[in-house]
Amino acid sequence: VGLFAALGLLVILITVLVGVMINNADDLGKKIENESLPAEMILTLDLSQGIWEGPYKTSYLSNSFQPGIPLHDAIDALYRAQKDPRVQGILIRAGRGPLGLAQAQELRRAIRDFTKTGKWSASFAETFGEAGHGTLHYYLASAAENVWIQPSGDLDISGFSMESPYLRPVLDEIGVLPQFSQRHEYKGVMNMFTSDKMPEPVRKNTQGVLDSIFAQIEKEISISREKPDEIGTLMNRSPLSAAEAIDTDLIDRVGYWDEVSSEALVGDREFVNIADYAFSTEPKIPENASRIALIYGQGEIHLGESQGDPFFGGGMSMGSDTIAEAIADAIDDPSIEAILLRIDSPGGSYVASDVMWREVVRAKEVGKPVIISMGEVAASGGYFVSAPAHKILANPVTITGSIGVAGGKMVLSGLWDKVGVNWDGVKAGDNADLYSANKEFTNEGWARLQGSLDRIYEDFTVKVAEGRGKSQPEIHTIAKGQIWSGLQAKENGLIDELGGFREAVQAARDAAMIHEDIAHELVVFPTPRDPIEELLENVMGGPMILSDPAVLKSVKSLLKIASPMLQGIEQATQDPRVS
Repeated sequence: VGLFAALGLLVILITVLVGVMINNADDLGKKIENESLPAEMILTLDLSQGIWEGPYKTSYLSNSFQPGIPLHDAIDALYRAQKDPRVQGILIRAGRGPLGLAQAQELRRAIRDFTKTGKWSASFAETFGEAGHGTLHYYLASAAENVWIQPSGDLDISGFSMESPYLRPVLDEIGVLPQFSQRHEYKGVMNMFTSDKMPEPVRKNTQGVLDSIFAQIEKEISISREKPDEIGTLMNRSPLSAAEAIDTDLIDRVGYWDEVSSEALVGDREFVNIADYAFSTEPKIPENASRIALIYGQGEIHLGESQGDPFFGGGMSMGSDTIAEAIADAIDDPSIEAILLRIDSPGGSYVASDVMWREVVRAKEVGKPVIISMGEVAASGGYFVSAPAHKILANPVTITGSIGVAGGKMVLSGLWDKVGVNWDGVKAGDNADLYSANKEFTNEGWARLQGSLDRIYEDFTVKVAEGRGKSQPEIHTIAKGQIWSGLQAKENGLIDELGGFREAVQAARDAAMIHEDIAHELVVFPTPRDPIEELLENVMGGPMILSDPAVLKSVKSLLKIASPMLQGIEQATQDPRVS
């Protein structure tokens, strides 16, 4: 009884604490919105705080635990800041924090455009890669007019590498037999189990993609640093010390954070976090604005509802029910003039992908344009869903393609023999144990697997061909499981234009024939849920009592009553006088 009482109390305390975080974040949002910004300000962008996909006001809960900013809000804020006379410049704190290739490229374009206006800009890092790669952070930082590094820091811009473990020798040793097949030779998703090294077709394809990405990064840095034909050589010499980085003109200043801060805050300037600026300067939507549906498809594709971490906004998955229903709702909504689908997915379930593919096709059939904006990756099922769209845009470094399929099973019978476990049982139906891990495929079973892979690959390539206006043989040439950078995909016709989210929004406006004088509103589908309701439903195992709005209101009131107590506890934990 004591154990269950303790667990129950723990759940209640966690729930109340999260409620306080939501309440505090909500109050903070209102404060920022009503607060006047300084007459002179320097925007700050701290990459260690996080950059992620998703609309800014989806969940104050996420913002409470992770204080960064969504990518698209940061970019929009930078373009607004270009014309805002109060904004004197921007200071980027780089060198730390997760950063994706496509994220860096999209954000870098916006910073570069801001810098071209002549406003002050600088970036600072303690180090660009302490015992690790700093290439992406320096790539982004180099868009600023001046790049600073701490005297003790290093400049590691040695490039990119892709590595994968190959487990076949270990599996053989422990008695596990991987029985997988693929369509075709470049579909390397299962090679880590079936091979002892990278197969040559996969190596050649992957090297081509990496070379494409490296060339883009090298070119863009060379333009910013005004060092044509030199950056590649310097990258191959890295890591460099701070002194060497100064000598090679890759770094402008060596100093500490307080020094760059002092240089930024001349006169009456004040620092303003770009997230606060983005929130407080968000344009008001006029009543006559055109409406564009915005749907985020992130993570591994599977049947059912999309999943995500309600606390941190991470760990997202792309559920067929959620995305298909969102597209269907946007189709049926007469006020929606176009659909913008942001894809950041490596693929997953073929059947789930087909569910979403159908809704994209249906939108096309009823004349409602669908624009695809590809993020970090839109491969395999992520590309399948995109193929029939009105127009596809990707960043030059986006990973896409991987048109292929793989399937099979792990056979554990050898492992069981080694450890002395004997499996036995009965079945009803000749193929009921086709995918049992305790026996190998029979010849007939293996033939059935091959037939299934052939059928899926045929369907995949036919549908891509129809969507892209090409023949199936043309698609097969660039399919076979091959991956491509966005730049390569543009060259081989898998996408229509190079560009990020901002360009995709304009493409949606163009497709819907929205006049340039008419504003637009991006309407998120499905409608973001109340984070308190979602949290409590998860804790209680379902929407039982929360279906009553009065109950939900009472719960929120209870959380607000508990807020001062929890705030006091939180403050006490940080007070050195409290022992």
